[in-house]
Amino acid sequence: MVITEGEWLKSLNRYPFEVQSLPSASFNLIQQVGRLIRSHGCWGEVVIYDKRLLTKNYGKRLLDALPVFPIEQPEVPEGIVKKKEKTKSPRRRRR
Repeated sequence: MVITEGEWLKSLNRYPFEVQSLPSASFNLIQQVGRLIRSHGCWGEVVIYDKRLLTKNYGKRLLDALPVFPIEQPEVPEGIVKKKEKTKSPRRRRR
């Protein structure tokens, strides 16, 4: 029987997202920021358009892994982000 690593982790009551995906995302984010800002004399901006960094528990962990620098959350100009419209799901016919 062959199982994936994710299935194996679940069988151990571990969460594959926290064991596999989150560390990988953290490493990639740190690496990309490090390519922009290599020393204290460097200046750059990192813009992340994902509000989950501010609203989810794992977002705080990702931000805490980054080097210390100011984090701002400016207002998003209107028209850049479209609000999701609620769509009605099609009705099913009863037989």
